[in-house]
Amino acid sequence: MPDPRFYRRAGPFSLADLAGRCGARLAPGADADRVIKDVGTIDTATAGDIVYFADPSYVVALAASQCGACVTTAELAAHVSRCPVLLAADPRGAYAEIAALFYPETSPTVAQSGNIASDAVLAADAVIAPGAVIGAGAAIGARTVIGANAVIGPGVVIGHDCRIGANTTLSYCLVGNRVILHPGVQIGQDGFGFVPTPGGHRKVPQLGRVLIRDDVEIGANSAVDRGVAGDTVIGAGTKIDNLVQIAHNVEIGARCIIVSQAGIAGSCKIGDGVVVGGQVGLADHVTVGDGAQIAAKTGVMRDIGPGEVVMGYPARPIRQFWREIAALSRLTRRDK
Repeated sequence: MPDPRFYRRAGPFSLADLAGRCGARLAPGADADRVIKDVGTIDTATAGDIVYFADPSYVVALAASQCGACVTTAELAAHVSRCPVLLAADPRGAYAEIAALFYPETSPTVAQSGNIASDAVLAADAVIAPGAVIGAGAAIGARTVIGANAVIGPGVVIGHDCRIGANTTLSYCLVGNRVILHPGVQIGQDGFGFVPTPGGHRKVPQLGRVLIRDDVEIGANSAVDRGVAGDTVIGAGTKIDNLVQIAHNVEIGARCIIVSQAGIAGSCKIGDGVVVGGQVGLADHVTVGDGAQIAAKTGVMRDIGPGEVVMGYPARPIRQFWREIAALSRLTRRDK
């Protein structure tokens, strides 16, 4: 369920209403009057939530899900037996329409009066620099310093002893203790989620949060997008360099190092103690095991096991990479 500190929900809606609004149709036997209260993910949905099912690899997860309904294709509907079904040619596009019904776009007022909202909660020894804006319902812990012109959005929670740099923007996020965000960091912006439709790219509402654990440091001008429905997570003690992009629903473990200009695509899962070199790119839904190391400029399009050291484009074991370079060098060497 999207965090009510950040999102205001409409509804509930009947299944028939949702079907009509998103261009889907009720599967045979589905209860048209069934009340749906929210959108959710297959893993976390409850009996009042609707999810989308567009990938056969989620068959087992859907069978265990507590969701109240799902939207899927006619072909995949054969795998659904435990909940009512809406049939759509494009389940992800239908889900985008449904999510927009439950969570219509709003423009929240950042501060109710002046630069600090009247219901924001600030520790007595928190320091707020000139030009900073603190939104409604935000909370800032003891000895935390908010830099000049920073914007702390509505509902954001920041722990104690944090340093939030000038010109940062924090929205839809919960920040732990002793966190350092350097100038220009952007936390909690929209994930890059669109569904191609005949009328153009349909935006998928981004209804998750960013969770930043204790002792994290994020370098200047880096960006961490909020999740689609679940959360984007940065584990305790992880250190992130300047100009790093972390997409929606990425989960990064504890004590990782991520170097400048790395880009991590949506829903990647990175274990504890992973090192990601400069200008590395990870494709979406990649899993990287604990203690793995990814050398600079590597392109990762497959899962990386625990402790693996990889390099190259596409990524391969680093010894193999250097053997290939040596072989190529011998082939191109001119005889004298």
